[in-house]
Amino acid sequence: MKVYWSWGGTAGKPDGMDIADEFAKNGAPRFLVWMERHGIDFTAVLVLLGLILLGALVRPWGQVFPRWVPVLRGRRVPRWLPLLPGWTVGPPLGAYGVLGISAMVFGGGLANKHTAGLSGPVFVVGFINFSALSLSLAICSLSYQRRTRTPDEEKAARLT
Repeated sequence: MKVYWSWGGTAGKPDGMDIADEFAKNGAPRFLVWMERHGIDFTAVLVLLGLILLGALVRPWGQVFPRWVPVLRGRRVPRWLPLLPGWTVGPPLGAYGVLGISAMVFGGGLANKHTAGLSGPVFVVGFINFSALSLSLAICSLSYQRRTRTPDEEKAARLT
């Protein structure tokens, strides 16, 4: 949705609203305003990074650096490298999504002063996406954590 808007789309957005101008008005860093003016939405970049992280958590290149990674190719990926962002980013995203959806459903929506004139469905889509990404990160992080256990951790897990 934000990529669609940054490329000139208008559905779900108030007439005449310019996201880059909203960013600037709200004190966003200049590089974020610049990115938005050039069709690059920072949230879309963050989602892309999240998708790459999900790939690293479920694909072999998340455990051994692939050929295309200079200097590190063929070496084991430190276990903490994909797990740290998986576990530190996932829960806050989920809390944001669930609390946002809860405010929409049980609180009667969001106050207009906090929505910049955007319609309710825009927020519902966003909150659902945050929740889905959070759930995906949790499931994939847990799977990666279990698949990359050390022999001592494996033994301890069997005993419990």
